[in-house]
Amino acid sequence: MRTAWIALTTVALSLGLLLPGHPIALAQTMQMPTPASGARADDHATPAEAAFVERVAKSLLARYPTAADAEKAGYIRSTGIEEDGTAVFFNRDFTHIDELHPNFLWYDRHDNLVGLDYEFPQSAYPKAPVSLFPVGAGRWTVVHEHVHFGYRVGGGAIVLRGARAYPNLRSEPITAAALQADHLLPAGATLVWAYHHPACWDLGFWLIPNPSGAFAELNPDVR
Repeated sequence: MRTAWIALTTVALSLGLLLPGHPIALAQTMQMPTPASGARADDHATPAEAAFVERVAKSLLARYPTAADAEKAGYIRSTGIEEDGTAVFFNRDFTHIDELHPNFLWYDRHDNLVGLDYEFPQSAYPKAPVSLFPVGAGRWTVVHEHVHFGYRVGGGAIVLRGARAYPNLRSEPITAAALQADHLLPAGATLVWAYHHPACWDLGFWLIPNPSGAFAELNPDVR
């Protein structure tokens, strides 16, 4: 999912348009994956893929139906509402991932679970881990290295941000001092959380019905 912005983001980064403090929400643009291969598979699922999606959806929609349920389970909201109408929640785990334990969940603007991503670091998986799930290899995409963080100014709401993974932000923990050194954290702000997002193989799909197909970029029923 979320490939529509990647060309814009790549060009903007190369031209230096997305500078620290730029108002464009990097937390949203840098999360978006690019295809792992030259051609994407058909968005509509094969029978085996459809059975897999249905099985996962039945479990996760019962376990994490709302954003509040995800937060109780340790997921944090990493982005605002993205171009596809969803916000991304992450459990801060790039290691313990399986069919019923995705590390990313998508919630719509009404805080209802609608989709997910399984993301596996390329450092641990030199090739896309296509044998882990019964889906076509063309379903896998790539999410590039970046960072996410949330901060609060005074008693205000948490501000969600993302940025390029500068050299001093490429390992955990990411500190307020490191973000300030890159002019990413405003003066007087309190860092609430931060994490480094390595380059990953990504498999994402909708958990709710989608007339365009479970693996389609957008779901017309999610606005």
